[in-house]
Amino acid sequence: MNRPALDDAAPRRLAYEVHRRLEDMIFSGKLRSGEVLTERRLAEALDVSRTPLRDALLMLESEGLLKRRGARYLEVRQMTVPEYMQVLNIRRLLEPEAARLCVGRVDLARLAELRGRLEAMVAASAEARSVEDPDASAEIDAAMHDEIAGASGNPLMANLIRDLRRRTRIFDLGRMPDRAASVYREHIDIIAAIESGDGNAAAEAMTRHIDNVKASIIRHLSTI
Repeated sequence: MNRPALDDAAPRRLAYEVHRRLEDMIFSGKLRSGEVLTERRLAEALDVSRTPLRDALLMLESEGLLKRRGARYLEVRQMTVPEYMQVLNIRRLLEPEAARLCVGRVDLARLAELRGRLEAMVAASAEARSVEDPDASAEIDAAMHDEIAGASGNPLMANLIRDLRRRTRIFDLGRMPDRAASVYREHIDIIAAIESGDGNAAAEAMTRHIDNVKASIIRHLSTI
């Protein structure tokens, strides 16, 4: 009696997995704004059949990440600047609170490891005056923010922060290498405040960081 339900669950799980992979490709910029999606090419790239791919595309369309071009095609919808700023504004509300709450809960050894890596990257960026490895920069950025969010004691808030940060990945350090050393120092300031046990200082350091991110993106957009 339960066999059909199990059989039905597998395609749904696959569709959600394809949805997640496509979402990552959109947020990372691998699928660019305005790009028309071809089912055959995507199915080959993801090594999946058309059925779960179509289900995933419909989910992304319903979420507003894709839009119709005519009757047959879907394209990646461009995130507008106001939408992007709205996401940052919500991050500005949540992430300072996460930084405040994580004091006394976060793994200090892990933060010390991240701080050491950041200090090494500050030294490297001073010599190269650019981001030598954008992937490494993105990885440590995600690691620090995720560590703080995960230690906030509020799983719902942590998940919201992770989702919002994924949506702002398109403006990474690879596109704004001049911000690299400043971002590393801002992260070090956040970690130092947490290590000192001062939740308010940690929240203030996180607020300054997000405000600086917003300001730098506005400057970047003004030059495009």
